[in-house]
Amino acid sequence: SFLIEEAYNQEPGVVQHITNVRRQGRDWSFVFTQEWPLGSQDHQFSYTLPYSVLRSMGQRTSGVGDLLLNYRFQALYESRTTPAFAPRLSLVLPTGSAPKGTGDGSFGYQVNLPFSKIVGERLTLHANAGLTELLDVDGRRPTSLNLGGSLVYAATRDLNFLLEVVGEQSEIV
Repeated sequence: SFLIEEAYNQEPGVVQHITNVRRQGRDWSFVFTQEWPLGSQDHQFSYTLPYSVLRSMGQRTSGVGDLLLNYRFQALYESRTTPAFAPRLSLVLPTGSAPKGTGDGSFGYQVNLPFSKIVGERLTLHANAGLTELLDVDGRRPTSLNLGGSLVYAATRDLNFLLEVVGEQSEIV
C-alpha cells in the first residue's frame, strides 16, 4: 500500500526504508521513514522525518518538519481466520518551524490502528483508523482523524494493482 499503513512489523534483521513524495499545488513534501525490529517481530521502532518545500501563497521557504518517533506492537499475527493487527503509538516532536510553516510548534501524539488480511490467493485488504492530537498550538489542542482502506490485487508475481481510499478530518489553528 502507498497511503495506508500495513499491519505487518519487520522480521528480525530486516530494516525497511520508506520514502514518500507529495505535491499539493506548488508545495512539495518529502517524507522518510525507517523501521527497525526490536529483538523480534513483536516490537518495532521507527522514525519519520519530513522535509517541505513551500512555494504557495506568496511564500518561499523550506525545512525539516516535525519528527515522529513510532512504536508498533504486533498484537495479532495473521491466520486463516484472523487479520494481522499492529497498533502504532507515535510521539510528535516539534522539530519544524511554525513561523515558516514547516511544523506546528507543539508536542503531540498519534495513534494508528492498522489491520491487514489476505482474503484470496491474489487479494489483500488493509484498513486504518487513527488520530493525531497536538498538545499546545497557540493555546489549543487540535485533533485530526483519519480512516482508510486499500485493496491490493496481485495480477502476476511482479505486477500488483492498488486501490486506496483515505478520509481525513484535520483541525488547524
